[in-house]
Amino acid sequence: MVMVLAALWFGASLLASETLVMLVAFLVVLGTTVVIHEFGHFAAAKWLGMKVEVFSVGFGKRLFGFQWKETDYRLSLLPLGGYVKITGMDPEEDAARQRHPDAYLMRPKWHQFLVLVAGPAMNIVLALAIPFVIGLFFFKAPAYLNQPAVVGAVPIGSSAEEAGIQPGDRIVRFAGIESPTWSKVRDYTAINDGKPVPVTIERNGQRLELTIIPKARQQAGNTVGDAGLLPQDIPAALPVVSAVQPGSPAAQAGLQPQDKLLALDGRPIPNFDWFKQSLQAYENRQVVLTVERKGETLTLTLTPKRIDGEIRIGFVPVPPPPLPLTRERKSLLGAAQHAVNENIRFIVLTGEAFRQIFRGERKVSDTLSGPIGIAKASGDAVKFGGLEGLFFIMGLLSLNLGIFNLLPIPVLDGGHIFLLALDAMAGWVGWRLTDDLKQRFNQAGFAVLMLLMVFVMFNDVTRFWWKPGAAEPPPPPPPAVEKPSTEKAPPR
Repeated sequence: MVMVLAALWFGASLLASETLVMLVAFLVVLGTTVVIHEFGHFAAAKWLGMKVEVFSVGFGKRLFGFQWKETDYRLSLLPLGGYVKITGMDPEEDAARQRHPDAYLMRPKWHQFLVLVAGPAMNIVLALAIPFVIGLFFFKAPAYLNQPAVVGAVPIGSSAEEAGIQPGDRIVRFAGIESPTWSKVRDYTAINDGKPVPVTIERNGQRLELTIIPKARQQAGNTVGDAGLLPQDIPAALPVVSAVQPGSPAAQAGLQPQDKLLALDGRPIPNFDWFKQSLQAYENRQVVLTVERKGETLTLTLTPKRIDGEIRIGFVPVPPPPLPLTRERKSLLGAAQHAVNENIRFIVLTGEAFRQIFRGERKVSDTLSGPIGIAKASGDAVKFGGLEGLFFIMGLLSLNLGIFNLLPIPVLDGGHIFLLALDAMAGWVGWRLTDDLKQRFNQAGFAVLMLLMVFVMFNDVTRFWWKPGAAEPPPPPPPAVEKPSTEKAPPR
């Protein structure tokens, strides 16, 4: 199934249809993680000698398949995952089937536990296998991510500028993390939007205690923090115009292809990233752009506006120099360590996000995503990262699916494990959980899951398509601009 869906994704990318690519990427990611989950239940049940009636890739009507021994292996109509049917596992089955010698309920509780835990375990194995294989054969990453956090540039109006951070500052402590790398700074900035983050920087041999408040911005429908901290290792290269969008502020101001951007409101432009982030402070406000055209320096005045969710002036730049990459084939031990570290990183960040929810520092709606959110994230991962991005989001979803299914929530594997453990403990004192009690427990859990599904679906719709009562936010205050002939203003 994975190969078929991968082929569909490749065909979709050739058609250059963003919606189709998003849909097929979603089916690949969700289908693979669910099938792997169900394969875990299937393999454990087979290994323990239980009767498995159906192993299906997809849901709904059976399209084709084959019968081998007692199991029907099939491909079904809806490619949204799969399912496995183990005799005696469904509480609504008739008593005769539940009492079959190879039925699930006729086996020891530790057999039942292994079948239940095998599904989430396979998801966690997949989450570990993806970065392991990438580390072993295809590892590459921006070199600066593992470097000490030394600031190279600070965009105009950014959180970093407001905190008083300057180019050349070395971050020695960030959110309580000593000697952070850029990877740590990036991760903890993203989950601390709108919240004060203590930062210790080293400047000219002295340490300064500052507070930075990352500004919230939208990324694939999710709210993330952005501090405007640009690494020292980003190549310095003046932006050069490749094409100008007709009718845009850039076109109205007279910007032309091959123009080289020198300064923004008198501030030298070190690279395109700095320019792009600095523009965010100038929505609907005039800005002076200094350019070089055929050896002549010109000054253009224009007013940036919001285009596709970002403040832009409407031009396509010549691709900037690529970031220096770390490329290596890790050893078996190194790849295993990389896989474990990546998954621990995701778990820590997810745990911190949920702690912020319980502390009232983060909205649930900004944290949880449903099928639409997963589809959007899958499409964006493919759009910006290709197959590597596809596998990245697949590993992340598989890890979340594995951990979520282990939670003691009725209907989920963790809920069944909880009932199994409770029944075993009750048996020690001569009690037994009745089928009616188990059914009520599962019904309550099903209702809670349905309510959660309705919530995340509504949340996805309002985030991506419909924002009830949304109004255009008021423009931010004018940014403080450093003039060449004056002394730098104190941090705001």
